[in-house]
Amino acid sequence: MTRASQDRMQGRAALSSLWSSLLVHGALLSIVWSADDDRLAAGMATLSFLFVAADARVRLRLSPLSPAMVYLYVLGCFHLGLAAPWFLGVASDPLPSWFVQEKLSPALLLVMGALGSFHAGLAWSVWRSPERPSVSERPYHNQVMYAVGLAVIAVGVVSLGIGLRSLGLDRVSDASYFDIYRLTHTYDPRFFTTSLQVAPMGLYLAAASAPMHRLRWVYGLGGLWILGILLLGFRGYALVPAATTAAVLYKRGLRPPRWSYLAGGLALLMLVPAIKTARDGRLADRGLEDFLLPEHPFAALEEVGGSLRPLVHTLTLMENEDLRWGKTYAQAVSMVVPNVSSEWAGAQYVPVEDLPPSHWVTRLASPWHYQNYGGLGFSAVAEPYMNFGPLGVGVIFFALAAALIWADRLDAARPLHIAMWAMALGPLLWTTRNTSGVFFRPALWGVIVVFAAWQLSRLIAQTRSLQSAARVSRNPIDGSTHLTRLA
Repeated sequence: MTRASQDRMQGRAALSSLWSSLLVHGALLSIVWSADDDRLAAGMATLSFLFVAADARVRLRLSPLSPAMVYLYVLGCFHLGLAAPWFLGVASDPLPSWFVQEKLSPALLLVMGALGSFHAGLAWSVWRSPERPSVSERPYHNQVMYAVGLAVIAVGVVSLGIGLRSLGLDRVSDASYFDIYRLTHTYDPRFFTTSLQVAPMGLYLAAASAPMHRLRWVYGLGGLWILGILLLGFRGYALVPAATTAAVLYKRGLRPPRWSYLAGGLALLMLVPAIKTARDGRLADRGLEDFLLPEHPFAALEEVGGSLRPLVHTLTLMENEDLRWGKTYAQAVSMVVPNVSSEWAGAQYVPVEDLPPSHWVTRLASPWHYQNYGGLGFSAVAEPYMNFGPLGVGVIFFALAAALIWADRLDAARPLHIAMWAMALGPLLWTTRNTSGVFFRPALWGVIVVFAAWQLSRLIAQTRSLQSAARVSRNPIDGSTHLTRLA
């Protein structure tokens, strides 16, 4: 079968997927809307997620670690990780009080709408561009970009050390995870928080551009960083870089054995709740053995599934408030320039209507957490709803799916392309349980780092070519011919 025939078949399959997405999600939404039952809504939302994931893999033929699939996995876990086990009757007891007391079906309806729009965006994009994604089938690298990536990792590690020193090494060693959060509101946290963004930038750049025989250095450095952040108790800042790096290496043509997917999933189910238990104690008392504590088999999913909570509260709170009409996104964009002042101002009073969405929902729905420097996080579904209502959720998730498919179609033989989408994918995964404020700054600065490294590599290559041409022009070839023009 020719490539053109394969593309036509893929286009027809994508068009079929688009129509089936509209029909299936229309039916599921109608059932939940008419029944107005929380448990039924949880079941239909779970079915919606499974349908989208299966159809994306089978009919749309997306690779398991493509940017769109990785985002879909994370989105589903953070919004349905608690609702799905509850529907199946296997959730651990007791359930969180908010889960029992609040009305869940409106939030689950919105999650289903987001999943349906995301699926439609995937199908439409594949239909418009049915050619298979590019996957590297040959070794390639960019030595200069790789060196810059290692240098950025080193900057992140040094920043972490300076940041811990700013918070006080003795205080940090005696602190639990939540005590460390309180320290970041009492002492200057800028180096500490910056390191959690900078080191992953270097990791993505190095993974995208390293020579194949140097990937073991990327594995080693990435593993050490991730392990260190896990010991500190910051799971998201470790797992997001791990997932993004895995997607980069898959795009470069590395194919892990099938059993490794199951092993990785089981490891996450064990690690996530174990780290939560371990980080309640002093940092100085933690060890690797704390990561092996037995937990309920669904404890990890149920914990991450708590991101449904800020969506539930947002729907309730927005009944008495006006839509923001893009204000929260404008706030996020305004924060892309880092604070480089010589003095740290510390916490300041901000009117509740001007708070970032994650602080806003925590202050209104859980004042105790807000007063004690805790937080509920936020939701990738809640923020577009908060700004533009249900229609905004559909439009944004459709556009997001199209953007991720476009990224997956970029030439995998160019480190520049892979590094660019990796810089966006990492922060984007964070937004599934937070606000757009965690996306724009690291994504923009990550892209700037990649572009600067690429330009530096071009400059070095051009300089070497000119020097080589000059050497050749000074030496006769065949007694009389000189190379005077650089091809």
